[in-house]
Amino acid sequence: MVSASIVVPGVLASIALVDGVLAGFRAATGRNGLIRKRGYYLVAMRRGLVAGGAVLGCLALVLAVVLATAPDPATRYGDLTHAGITMLWFIGPYASVVVASLIGYAVLPRRPATFLILLGLGPLTLIRPWVTIAAGLTAAWTAPNLPTAACAVLAATGALAVEPWVHRRWYAEPA
Repeated sequence: MVSASIVVPGVLASIALVDGVLAGFRAATGRNGLIRKRGYYLVAMRRGLVAGGAVLGCLALVLAVVLATAPDPATRYGDLTHAGITMLWFIGPYASVVVASLIGYAVLPRRPATFLILLGLGPLTLIRPWVTIAAGLTAAWTAPNLPTAACAVLAATGALAVEPWVHRRWYAEPA
């Protein structure tokens, strides 16, 4: 059986990278008048993935410093894992519905797929920042120490910063 200390960081990193891809897509929507936008959106999603990966890399460096400077790194890693589990209680159900909507979009006929996207992803895009903020603040509130709380808030802030960063960098002006 795989330990939570391995699964939790992996799941959170995967969710962050998928969120970066979707942030790139959201940043690019409505910015181009082309009829066939597949290539345009693929570039946008790649940019979001790179931006999300950069934010994730910066967070990994901060976490490495927090662990390296801890009096007991094993205990601090356990605290960080617990904060990650707390965040997953909020983000996990949200991410599951998003993935289910995307799978439905990929496999269903056009009309039901479009309805599923409108029903699922439309409202979920609006509550995404609130779910992320709730996850970060709850993990920080329940954290046993200040460095763990700061890392939880930094992770939530970093996830929310990807879309504005991609938007300002590449899509501030219509193409």
